[in-house]
Amino acid sequence: MASGNPTPTPDPAHDPAPEIARKRLRDLYFGAGNDSRIFRFVLILLDSAAIVYFLATVREESVGLYWYIDFALLCFFAAELALRLWIAQNRKAFWRQLTTWADVLVIVSLALPLVFANLGFMRILRTMRLIRAYRVADELKAWLPVANRHRDVIAASVNLAVFVFVVASVVWVLEARINPEMRSWFDALYYTVTTLTTTGFGDITLKDPLGRMLTVFIMIFGVALFLRLAQSIFRPFKVHYTCQSCGLQRHDPDASHCKHCGAIIHIKTDGEW
Repeated sequence: MASGNPTPTPDPAHDPAPEIARKRLRDLYFGAGNDSRIFRFVLILLDSAAIVYFLATVREESVGLYWYIDFALLCFFAAELALRLWIAQNRKAFWRQLTTWADVLVIVSLALPLVFANLGFMRILRTMRLIRAYRVADELKAWLPVANRHRDVIAASVNLAVFVFVVASVVWVLEARINPEMRSWFDALYYTVTTLTTTGFGDITLKDPLGRMLTVFIMIFGVALFLRLAQSIFRPFKVHYTCQSCGLQRHDPDASHCKHCGAIIHIKTDGEW
């Protein structure tokens, strides 16, 4: 016969306040409810506003009003990173994430120029905040059912759009102060797209060694992403469903058997294919 007192069942109502707050934050960051989606959408809007500010102030020094805005963004990003670290269930895995180190670089790029005036070049690191734009794709799947059916096209489109936006931002940050042909971010965007599509009109060029290396990077990786998008658009539409027998993940929309192994599959449809 078992002896001793039975282990009490945890009662959420009696959890300490910090644990309740941690669970609530985890739900906001990772939950599927409307409150969680709205919370993440607000974060996306704040990220977007910060990115627009970063690009608009490339030629500005961190003085006067810009100093206070940079300091406010520094506090916000540092607090948000600290909260995500606090609620992380596996902190070692948290520090292995690319988005974590992107946020650290953004915080460093905001902090050092506030103290050392000659470190303004570090503002190029602020474009790393764009990595978090991939949250948009996940939120599209949650808000729009049609997005999940066309997730290959959406994923390829987001990858290409983020690549173009990030590279155009890097071109703008690197060339804004040394290239008279680069008058605005839209010039950088124009240069990036014409280079990516191998059109190359030649009215805007990057003459410094770093700019030329960046041009090579755009042509190699940008064309690959562009071809990936074209492939996703023009190949036959498939439904994502994992066959329990052989693991095949893509099937015809009206398939009742797996094309590889013949096993019966149960793809949920609305009967409109």
